[in-house]
Amino acid sequence: MIFVLLLLINTSCAGTEILVEITPADIRGRIVNHTEISLFDGTALKTIPANDKFAEAHGVTSGQYGALFFTKHGYYPEAIIFRAQEKSVKVDKVSLSPLKDAGKGILTGVVYKPVTGGKLKEHKGIFQTFKGERITLIKDKWSPEITTDDEGIFMIELPPGDYDIVFNNENIGRVNIAKGRTTIKNIQKGLVLRD
Repeated sequence: MIFVLLLLINTSCAGTEILVEITPADIRGRIVNHTEISLFDGTALKTIPANDKFAEAHGVTSGQYGALFFTKHGYYPEAIIFRAQEKSVKVDKVSLSPLKDAGKGILTGVVYKPVTGGKLKEHKGIFQTFKGERITLIKDKWSPEITTDDEGIFMIELPPGDYDIVFNNENIGRVNIAKGRTTIKNIQKGLVLRD
């Protein structure tokens, strides 16, 4: 099991700074490594360069939301929706657990409405996430469905292969699920433009 302590700070010039401290080791006592942290700012998914102590990410406008994804090969991912603010935001520990079936992979993401625009000040981030949205995956004759949780996040464990994603009766793309890996696919629903 992996534990990550997270602290989010937004400064007026630099954007959101994410401090990540990876605490003790796995069951064999080794130092936890190879945990990837990705930030979704409503536009793009960015890998946050991290060392053992901290990482920084920029781009989410103060007052808007972003999504953090913690992933590691062979583990269930963890996703956190956060609001960028002028003051510190403390987030509880993140815990990654080993996959029950190492032969499967994970698909995760968030259903969201981004905010963008701004002539005087750029706006970027997630304006809203959507609870209870249904997503259908299609592979051959099999079509599992998943529903977003209260924060708009979905996650499903799948056998490796290519899957078509159907959302609101539209095929919105294809993903490849790899053994032991996490694939992140965020799904846009609408758009908010701001000046």
